[in-house]
Amino acid sequence: MRRKLIKTFAALAAITVLSGFGQTAPTAHADELELILGTGDVSGKLFAAGSAMSMASVVEGKGIKVYNYGTKGGKDNIKRIAAKKRAINFALVTAKDLAKADEKARKAFSGLMAVGKAKGENVLLIVRNQAPKKISKGDYAAAVTEFVRVLKSAKSAKLVKKEWSGFNPSSGASDFKAAGVKLHKAAIM
Repeated sequence: MRRKLIKTFAALAAITVLSGFGQTAPTAHADELELILGTGDVSGKLFAAGSAMSMASVVEGKGIKVYNYGTKGGKDNIKRIAAKKRAINFALVTAKDLAKADEKARKAFSGLMAVGKAKGENVLLIVRNQAPKKISKGDYAAAVTEFVRVLKSAKSAKLVKKEWSGFNPSSGASDFKAAGVKLHKAAIM
């Protein structure tokens, strides 16, 4: 009986944790936002780079924490960033995957920057256009701008390059234009 009760509580706790995973919400500090970065398979270089980007946002960011989230890759990231529920806020995608995205999905996000190359492909950072629930558009825009600032810093570059030697932030404007994706106001120009 006791063992069954413990198993039930453990199962309920796991369901509670998993049902809230991927949701963005304000932290205990009203001025600090928690956002999600979709990267790729947990065994891949882009996931490791995403973890380093996440760490950089916590160490160097002012008012933001960006958490890394393992996905199936660029196509999955586009699907998740365009979804209405349980979405991610940022995503790493290749220029090739971005070019294949349908028009409806492309309207759900904007381009921020190219973060480097992986297997000869440009890897781009995109951002979800819609602010998370209970977060104002202004606060969300400020958080996006802050994350771009963090990624452009020399300290962050050094941290991310330890995990992914291909990290090299640049505009990526030509890739976004070729795919028909609008640039975000915070995009590197």
